Amino acid sequence: MSVKIPRYFINDLLFRTNIIDLINTRIKLKKNGKNYQTNCPFHNDKTPSFTVSYEKQFYYCFGCKKHGNAIDFLINYENLTFIESIEELASIHGITIPFQDNTIYEKNNYLKKQKLYSLIDQISKLYQKNIQLNNNAYKYLINRGINKNMIKFFQIGFSSFTWENFSEKLNIKKELEKELLNYKIISTNKNQKKYDPFQGRIIFPIHDINGKTIGFGGRSIRNIFPKYINSSETNIFYKSKQIYGLYQLKKKFFKPEYILVVEGYIDVIMLIQNKINYVVSSLGTSITKEHIKILFRHTDTIIYCYDGDDAGKTASWRALKITLPYISDKKTIKFIILPENEDPDTIIKKEGAKKFQLRIKNSIKMSEFFFKNILNGVDLSSNNDKFYLSIRALPLINLIPSEIIRIYLRQILGRIIGILDDNQFEKFLYEKEQKNKNIQYKQNKRTLMQKLIGLLIQNPNLSNLVVSKKNLENSKIKGISIFLNILKICKTHPNINTGQLLEFYRGSKIINILKTLSIWDHMIIEEKIENMFLDLLKNIHKKNLEIRQKYLISKERIHGLTIYEKQEIWSINKKLKK
Repeated sequence: MSVKIPRYFINDLLFRTNIIDLINTRIKLKKNGKNYQTNCPFHNDKTPSFTVSYEKQFYYCFGCKKHGNAIDFLINYENLTFIESIEELASIHGITIPFQDNTIYEKNNYLKKQKLYSLIDQISKLYQKNIQLNNNAYKYLINRGINKNMIKFFQIGFSSFTWENFSEKLNIKKELEKELLNYKIISTNKNQKKYDPFQGRIIFPIHDINGKTIGFGGRSIRNIFPKYINSSETNIFYKSKQIYGLYQLKKKFFKPEYILVVEGYIDVIMLIQNKINYVVSSLGTSITKEHIKILFRHTDTIIYCYDGDDAGKTASWRALKITLPYISDKKTIKFIILPENEDPDTIIKKEGAKKFQLRIKNSIKMSEFFFKNILNGVDLSSNNDKFYLSIRALPLINLIPSEIIRIYLRQILGRIIGILDDNQFEKFLYEKEQKNKNIQYKQNKRTLMQKLIGLLIQNPNLSNLVVSKKNLENSKIKGISIFLNILKICKTHPNINTGQLLEFYRGSKIINILKTLSIWDHMIIEEKIENMFLDLLKNIHKKNLEIRQKYLISKERIHGLTIYEKQEIWSINKKLKK
């Protein structure tokens, strides 16, 4: 990866960022000694294996081995690119990224994003003011049962504006207008007149997880087709990644016990108005794997509650199939099947909050929903149908990462079609235990140079113990050049930490080796790390002498030695005897 942002800026950004604070806004950390711990967000973690070090500005999971600095965390947790993670950190600290001169595209793209954020926020505020001025739009919301508090909380607006009205109020220049046309934020009619695509619609602002307005959903209050439209995708708004209501949910609840996924904006608003919390929508589009990853970062249970028509039932089955690869021993899904032709908005008005809470409590478990649907139309008295059932069910079951859940579902399937394998679970547990032992054994075997580099990466301050590099620079030991390069960085940046140090090697050929060494459990108590490091340096020097000694002895047998080489080998022998 070519560096497109100045190295000094990335270092400064990491220096400004406290990884504890960054992670703690997303996952609740608990102090444990000098480190912080929690259950790992990247795998099914029954006991807290996810450790974050303030001193190293580094996180590491002892279970799945995921690790890295603040940038890595945003890349893995928020599913961001490297550039996007830098933009996120820069936004948190309120600083501008100084893109290098040769990265015009990235610089322009970044500036365009900032313009879009600002413009869409201003447009949203105009929409919100307009809802109070337009009697028909306001009445529409009140007639739908949406109260004033919800209108304010979700920042609902209305567009009756012509584009000229917007352009005048926001002082938009012609150059920016062209960009807005490219993004389809505005449109042109047959007469080439510009207009707002949301004109005549109730506006539901869509926010990212940080609360920035990034797009809109629009609902027609007249007979304009289609009934609902969303903003076109831009470089800040991607429908497959955005979830309506998640920002509002996270404002009130850090870690909800479940998240209820519904189809529409008004479904979300009406349920929350009736004290049914933890509700979101996937913008009316089908659920995507990106949505599922995001939702499972914030809860352990997703409950799908789609409309009670055929389309809603089909959407529920599709949601299950897409979610299967993300289900684990800890992460699960459930389903609420509403009566025919009902949706969350209508049912909450008819039944009230208590009965809807009962529907949530009695929501259908994943395994029950899976077999209820997979058995639909299957004749279990027919061997052909049983064969068809296994052919259809097994590939879906095998999508689930958790071996325990796969075994459980296969056992249910086995009972249904009359096949059982009672020894499979015990065999799995034994194989997994042996596999873990083998992995641990391999990980503990380190070369002399790997140990030295590992200690330096984990403790950059050890560089102060290296007074002279004379004995190292001429060394033939494999890996010495890497050690010397790391040593140089540590000495150039006296207060560098592990997270910052690894950032120098992002995209290099050796980054994976260095990351592995950065999480190596060296089993050395803290008080003895310096002594161990010095001993390793001595051993490196000794090994260099042994290599030179071996070379001189070999030369003596074949060609003989000069007087100076004889003196050298005498000196080496003397040093090695000490």
